[in-house]
Amino acid sequence: MNFVLLLDDVWEPLNFRMLGIPVPKHNSKSKIVLTTRIEDVCDRMDVRRKLKMECLPWDPAWELFREKVGEHLMSASPEIQQQAQALAMKCGGLPLALITVGRAMASKRTAKEWKHAITVLKMAPWQLLGMEFDVLEPLKKSYDNLTSDKLRLCLLYCSLFPEEFSISKDWIIGYCIGEGFIDDLYTEMDEIYNKGHDLLGDLKIASLLEKGEDEDHIKMHPMVRAMALWIASDFGTKETKWLVRAGVGLMEAPGAEKWTDAERISFMRNNILELYEKPNCPLLKTLMLQGNPGLDKICDGFFQFMPSLRVLDLSHTSISELPSGISSLVQLQYLDLYNTNIRSLPRELGSLATLRFLLLSHMPLEMIPGGVICSLTMLQVLYMDLSYGDWKVGVSGNGVDFQELENLRRLRALDITIQSPEALERLSRSYRLAGSTRNLLIKTCSSMTKIELPTSNLWKNMTNLKRVWIASCSNLAEVIIDGRKETVSSNALPRAILQARAELVDGEQPILPTLHDIILQGLHKVKIIYKGGCIKNLSSLFIWYCHGLEELITVSEEEDTAATGGEQALGAFRVITPFPNLRELYLHGLANFKRLSSNTCTLHFPSLESLKIVECPNLKKLKLSAGGLNVIQCSREWWDGLEWDDEEVRASYEDLFRPLR
Repeated sequence: MNFVLLLDDVWEPLNFRMLGIPVPKHNSKSKIVLTTRIEDVCDRMDVRRKLKMECLPWDPAWELFREKVGEHLMSASPEIQQQAQALAMKCGGLPLALITVGRAMASKRTAKEWKHAITVLKMAPWQLLGMEFDVLEPLKKSYDNLTSDKLRLCLLYCSLFPEEFSISKDWIIGYCIGEGFIDDLYTEMDEIYNKGHDLLGDLKIASLLEKGEDEDHIKMHPMVRAMALWIASDFGTKETKWLVRAGVGLMEAPGAEKWTDAERISFMRNNILELYEKPNCPLLKTLMLQGNPGLDKICDGFFQFMPSLRVLDLSHTSISELPSGISSLVQLQYLDLYNTNIRSLPRELGSLATLRFLLLSHMPLEMIPGGVICSLTMLQVLYMDLSYGDWKVGVSGNGVDFQELENLRRLRALDITIQSPEALERLSRSYRLAGSTRNLLIKTCSSMTKIELPTSNLWKNMTNLKRVWIASCSNLAEVIIDGRKETVSSNALPRAILQARAELVDGEQPILPTLHDIILQGLHKVKIIYKGGCIKNLSSLFIWYCHGLEELITVSEEEDTAATGGEQALGAFRVITPFPNLRELYLHGLANFKRLSSNTCTLHFPSLESLKIVECPNLKKLKLSAGGLNVIQCSREWWDGLEWDDEEVRASYEDLFRPLR
């Protein structure tokens, strides 16, 4: 007997055999069909085919909304029509929300009523007729079904960001570590972040978070965010407990009296210009003010009455100094000053004994009082790329003694700017600091004439390095690519020694295994010299304003006389593969750049997907081997002036062209 069994809203895996239900075989006409909000239920029940029910696209969503509002909407004024569309869009295509909001607006006839509804849905959606019972309560079942309080807190925390905002996973995980949501069971920062990624993955499986702009970002559906804010405000009874006005166009922060009972505050991505009151916030744990580009003044004593604050984000603002009283933040764990105008750190910053995250990147920082850095003994993450770099090593340098960094025993992640060869050498010899370095900016080292990647001893301890950025080193003439493990001629060694050396090399850790990005900027004398081998995991190469560079790779005389095993003949040319996993190549402002490959070889980029060329007027030919290339970004004028060997070659590239915006 054939059958179809329909199971709706399944929350836990079911054992059909224990229930006496026969499980259909692959070729059976019988079917069991179930719906669930939790993808893990499907996996644990060995579901053979999963279909994700997406929210409605705009046209059917708008049609459903109009149907519930009623026919009078069709003849309403253009202003009301526009507001109705804005209201429908805020439902995010969720049928339950479209129906509920549409019915709530069925009796509304004036533009002011519709404007008020938009404000309510933005600020306190639970106040709209029917929302609490018909939309938020059903969604809350998914929240209640989460397996831990950590998951629930992590979800609520995501609601601090603006509606439809694509949130960096690492960003939200850093906040959650600062708040204490992710426990200290793990000691290594990578392990702690992996735990955070696992929590976010569980929230996606529960259909409470969605994929953001890419795999490294997540976002919340507008109605899930509304549900989270409703829960965070004690189901609408304490609306200032989580005071969230993110991305709503504020010109001025709410009055200090509204801050009093707040536990989390988010005024991020607004147009606030000044904070001139001193709020009393004894319960406040998170304050998010980032993304207010005009904010340039915070009054002295502003932080004086926030004894519980653990997370403070002032990034992407125009503040030029921290207000006095910052030392009052005795529980602060996370401080983000990224992309501010601060040139000098106050000495009292050294009093933040609990600080674990300090983000100082992309800011014109010139002065740090001695003793401040080494006082932050709990610091685990310190980001200072494109920031302060005048480290004192011995008698060299005038700034903070490099020893202060070495005294940070708990440090696990470091982004750093280096402005002298002595500091670079000291970094490379410090096993703990080198191993913690993620991003390295080498800047204005005028005495540096060459640098070698990846096998130089300089990089041996930098096992977690992800990006190298070399900028404005006026005398740097050679960036040498030498990925060979053996530099002694094998013909000169006995077989027994060769075998012993091979065993040693095979047992060694590869140098720079995590290096993904290289940026070369403002190096007017530089050549990129290829001696052999490759940088295996490099995925992006950016070369900007290196006016003396004439070709992408210059093959060394040593390499040019004898091909190594990694090369192949191609007619009169050899093929070399210095970056086998390179996906993105960006060349900008190279005034004398003439060719991608030299006259004696062709560059092979087996993984290259994107090539961007801007302001390279002397580059007339595209000569490279890149079978996976799918986009070439450049100006139309430059593209039309390219010279091609034949029409067939030109035609093969034409579909890849994308004009610069």
